[in-house]
Amino acid sequence: MKRLSWFLFAGLLAMTGCKDKKSEAPAIITTDYEAPKPTAPIEMQSYNDTREVEWVEGRRYTVQVTRQACDTLPVVTDIYGQEFIDNTIHVEVTRADGSVFYQHTFTKASFLNWLEDVYRKYAILQGLCFLQVDGDSLVFIVWLNNPRASEDEAVELRMELTRHGEIVTQRFTYDDRDDLLSSEEE
Repeated sequence: MKRLSWFLFAGLLAMTGCKDKKSEAPAIITTDYEAPKPTAPIEMQSYNDTREVEWVEGRRYTVQVTRQACDTLPVVTDIYGQEFIDNTIHVEVTRADGSVFYQHTFTKASFLNWLEDVYRKYAILQGLCFLQVDGDSLVFIVWLNNPRASEDEAVELRMELTRHGEIVTQRFTYDDRDDLLSSEEE
């Protein structure tokens, strides 16, 4: 009987200890999630990047890339109803004497063949920048994405301007990125 009393006492003590521990846990506070409310259409900041490069047969060229928000393009609306003004990106390559070798203004429509339906609907042309001279080509990277999404969700394209003024576009792969990073370290 003494043994049974001892076990009952130990059991009550254990139950009391557990009860105290449970009551020490912080209260869980729940709040209702409220999606961001749409504001006036958002536009990205303009930029202008100008670079001097040696290209065909060692001649000097100037590569200029300019991004501008364009309110004449269709507005892109995200899943929360927020509107974004799409961009145009103007690329101009001039020779050392100032004559224009190439110029073109790109929009999202310039890259529709490379976009899945969700990107056609929700993405904007976020950027286009000069990367490097690669033999007879000037290499650029183009990315299109929903402005609220992470960079990992972007469509990245490798765009080459050949010495004949032709544009060649392909998917920018992770191997391309690895090659680019390793060439910058050398």
